[in-house]
Amino acid sequence: MKGERLISKELSFTPYDVKWFPLSSRLCVVGATKKAGKHVELKVEAETNSVVRCAAITGQARHVTTGDFEGQIQTWDPQKLDVPLTSIKGHESIVNCMSSLNQTISEIATGSRDGCVKVWDTRQPEKAVLTIRSNSKKDIWAVAFGWIRNSKVLAVGYEDGLVQLFDVNGSQYLWNTQLKDGVCSIDFLNDKLLVSTLNGAYKINIESGKIEQVQATKDTTLWCIRHIPNTEHFTIADGNGKLSTYKDTNLDNILNISKHPIISLDWNKDKKGLFACCAFDKTINMGIIQ
Repeated sequence: MKGERLISKELSFTPYDVKWFPLSSRLCVVGATKKAGKHVELKVEAETNSVVRCAAITGQARHVTTGDFEGQIQTWDPQKLDVPLTSIKGHESIVNCMSSLNQTISEIATGSRDGCVKVWDTRQPEKAVLTIRSNSKKDIWAVAFGWIRNSKVLAVGYEDGLVQLFDVNGSQYLWNTQLKDGVCSIDFLNDKLLVSTLNGAYKINIESGKIEQVQATKDTTLWCIRHIPNTEHFTIADGNGKLSTYKDTNLDNILNISKHPIISLDWNKDKKGLFACCAFDKTINMGIIQ
């Protein structure tokens, strides 16, 4: 595979998360301003008084749902960012991570420092439809929706390296495995879980529990891991500013993006290989790997 950075744009804030809008060339980038305010940048901008940590695109209307440092979960119309469509106090502390599932019912999963994972029906956002609490209030760093044998599941990654899998519809625990370091990111690739941590990356077979270690960059945080849609490849964004692409556990391509950590990566689901990533040098970068 070959990779190329096509566009790099400076931002007026420190980015934490980036998402493509489906069937669109538009992006949503969220993060923190110098005023410690909230910032959502599209064709328009908005700023309020709490830093946004994560975002997801939800529903047929392609709204933006955000989680912030105060535990608020808010949904926005991207064309009108002055006032959120909905706003609730979803968690007692920072919302670290978020995953969306846009099927017949649009759902959001959120993970927080308060030790809770919650699943929300965006049509009725006042109360979570499922709450998962860790016994010791462990910080939750990653969540991801997926499917196993037509059953909706949720993978959860914790600060101590624990990875758990839950059956959402059945509201039951399925299994767990313990990795060496805190889990930064989780993604589903067919019957595998892709997991990146503070110091390693892994492929976990969901059925057998077999763990394969990816030969990833050492001695740096692997902030984000995402599979390339409709392929067997996946890419890791790391603390050295590189995007490393793999097939199975073998390195296929390295693309240098920044001298600073890349904290978030998202693939355009309509244009194969088109990515967007944001780095701590306050840039949003777009390119292609194919």
